[in-house]
Amino acid sequence: MSATIFKNQEYCRVELKDFEFDVKFSVVSATVYFSGANFRGVEKGVINSSSLKPLSALMSRCIPGSMVVFDDVKVKGPDNEIRSIPGVAYRLF
Repeated sequence: MSATIFKNQEYCRVELKDFEFDVKFSVVSATVYFSGANFRGVEKGVINSSSLKPLSALMSRCIPGSMVVFDDVKVKGPDNEIRSIPGVAYRLF
């Protein structure tokens, strides 16, 4: 993903690979790790909704070569059950 596009995101959304049903899930929480270009080691942020605003200071430092990993992602489905889903990683260019 382009660093510019990533830095301009305000919200994250749930995308389940190979899921054929039109069901809406909302993000409850996630731990987000930033590393690579423009970061000393690994730095951690946390979100408690789909809003990326709590990560804005870390996101503003992202440049090509930065790595962003969303881990321990919890979502709520239409049945109001909270479940964990696989995380996702982005190497920014």
